[in-house]
Amino acid sequence: MEKRQNFRNILFDLGGVILDINIQATLKQFYELGFPAELMQYPESMSTDVFFKYQTGKLDTEQFRNAIRKSAGVEMSDQVFDEAWNAMLIRIPEERATLLKRLSERYSLYMLSNTSSLHVEVFEPMFRRSAGISIHEVFTKIYYSHEIGWHKPDHEAWEFVIKDAGIKPEETLFLDDSIHNIKASQELGFQAIHIHERTNLMNLGFDL
Repeated sequence: MEKRQNFRNILFDLGGVILDINIQATLKQFYELGFPAELMQYPESMSTDVFFKYQTGKLDTEQFRNAIRKSAGVEMSDQVFDEAWNAMLIRIPEERATLLKRLSERYSLYMLSNTSSLHVEVFEPMFRRSAGISIHEVFTKIYYSHEIGWHKPDHEAWEFVIKDAGIKPEETLFLDDSIHNIKASQELGFQAIHIHERTNLMNLGFDL
């Protein structure tokens, strides 16, 4: 790992950092279900649409499904919709889960994720299968956007974590696969690393 200031905490994004995702897998199923173009813009249209409302807790799951059905003009069962929405969640490699368990012995681990209750129902059991323990046993505390009501890259999302967890940004390393989120966190004083194809969780060089 490149030389950085000492940090006591690590704040993780989930998708693209810990969890492998493929948004195109969901969009492909949306297309096959006959969704109109405006519903095929996820996640670029997050700021104004139904997806944003769901991921910030302004709609519950039933309201979300019904809003999508109405917007799409397509009848589908809850099961069919859920399978399409969850298709983007691919895997949590065992090696990443093992690394997180080791990191938790040295640092306080936190998570700040833009996500929804339907996704939580899938990836939390996925983590348990890979790690052998609950995700809540590895992380000191987890902050899901639909529970806290704030969504990255809004500063309020990190400010909620700072206040609730009682952490200092300058003592916290933030990892995310979105450069917009990285820049926003740095504006608040976090140390940050942009996770991408060449810089991933397994090659950061944590000195364990």
